[in-house]
Amino acid sequence: MDIEEVYSQRDYIEHCKKVHSYSKAINKILDLSESYIPDIEQAYKEGKKDAVWSNAAGWQVPLIYSFGVVPVSYSEMGRLSDKEAMQIAEDYYQFPVETCSMVKCTVGQWHRRRNTSTIKRIIGNSSACEPYNLAWEIMKREGYDVYNNDVVYRGPAVEGKRLEELVKFFVEQIYDIAEWLTGKRQIDEDKLRVEIQRKNRLLTKLRTVLELRQKRPFYVRSLATIVMLNIGLNNYFGKPEEYEAAIDLLIEELKNQPVNEADLKNVIPLVWAGGTGQEFGIYEAIDQAGGALLGLRSVPFKLYREDIPPVESLARWVYDNAGAGAGVYARNVLEHEVDKLSARGIILYGYIGCSFASVDREMWRKYFHEKGIPSINLEGSFQTGAPSGQVLTRVKAFVEMLA
Repeated sequence: MDIEEVYSQRDYIEHCKKVHSYSKAINKILDLSESYIPDIEQAYKEGKKDAVWSNAAGWQVPLIYSFGVVPVSYSEMGRLSDKEAMQIAEDYYQFPVETCSMVKCTVGQWHRRRNTSTIKRIIGNSSACEPYNLAWEIMKREGYDVYNNDVVYRGPAVEGKRLEELVKFFVEQIYDIAEWLTGKRQIDEDKLRVEIQRKNRLLTKLRTVLELRQKRPFYVRSLATIVMLNIGLNNYFGKPEEYEAAIDLLIEELKNQPVNEADLKNVIPLVWAGGTGQEFGIYEAIDQAGGALLGLRSVPFKLYREDIPPVESLARWVYDNAGAGAGVYARNVLEHEVDKLSARGIILYGYIGCSFASVDREMWRKYFHEKGIPSINLEGSFQTGAPSGQVLTRVKAFVEMLA
């Protein structure tokens, strides 16, 4: 498929496979991404797997898998949406036009599935955003079984007794999820420990991939990087063993790939901040201009503690995670990535209608501008479709400016 024939997200995935024809590992990861939602929904309908719609937050994934349930990321369902799904949210549910497009796409897709045999359970996260909190309440009226857990972020000065109270509160929340999912307020700690070990193992392996990419910046291109890290690492595409095998193969490929000194001389290292943009053409524009997404907001990868009970480990991972909570925490992660990679620029990306994220991006832009680090601030909608020519022109011009 030539780039001139690429219009949708699925087209970009197929194009990405062709670009990475030399890599069995990357093609396997892209195949897993394409089949993620349809395979799980089909297995659920056939009674082969239990599943739950989830926002695929890091700490939820080991917990859900430990119950023998597959977490199905509803943001991925929204990503492969269309304008009709947006219209359902606006016309049928009366969502304001300015509401986050990701939320509207997700609501539209749930609406289409409401009278079918598809997955009927949704687990939310109260700290996500107010539009999603509204969406979950609406889906309850449509017959979905919804559980929305409370998560309280840890302030920078919270230590000692107050921190222990937060951990205790969160542990109770985790047992509430267990009761909702299984009907029993019980957690098999051995199974949860195995899932935590899996998550730590994958976090470590993905860190290795990023380190190897610094010397081989063009082996894994921008879209494949986002699919592998920001999407796959959150939920394993519903197939943990296959995903880990693909990552192992990718590490082997990278280690066997000779370092090209010309690539190291010509590459423009960039850090991606914000959402996992659904306008996949943006990644193609970055590649065409000689850029490489070598740093992401979601790293450094913080491991889960294995020296304490596994339920407590989930809670402490949330409250010790420097990327959670206020935008300043994420800014610190971004700054670490910029310094580590000697990045020449930052790409800030968010969804139209996501007001709190737009404030964060503006604060980050100002902060890094004062430090002499250029950035570009992009907003996009979530439904299927190629990005506008204006956006692609802006991206290419920004990356080429950094050369």
